[in-house]
Amino acid sequence: MKQIVVPLSPAAMHRLDLDQCLPGDLEQCSLSAEHYQQLWDSGLIERLNRQLGCLIDEHEDASIQGAEALATAQALIEQTPLAPALKTSLLQLTTLARAKASGLFFYF
Repeated sequence: MKQIVVPLSPAAMHRLDLDQCLPGDLEQCSLSAEHYQQLWDSGLIERLNRQLGCLIDEHEDASIQGAEALATAQALIEQTPLAPALKTSLLQLTTLARAKASGLFFYF
């Protein structure tokens, strides 16, 4: 299952790193096969990787952390044509990650 998750506290972020999350630790978005393909086809992942120096792909877990990186990610999401439901979910997760000073974690 392809997911993007946001830890809701520093402790939750630590537990996520140890794969020991508790109920209520994460806000999650599970991507349908269609939304996952749309995300790749839109070029958003490539732009995130290029501009933020991360490596979001199907072979490794990746994250976007830090206020500046999350602001850049939000701007890129806003500029990318995506299905409305997918775009809304991504923007909500990014806004939440910024508010909680955590990050976006990609499990593809």
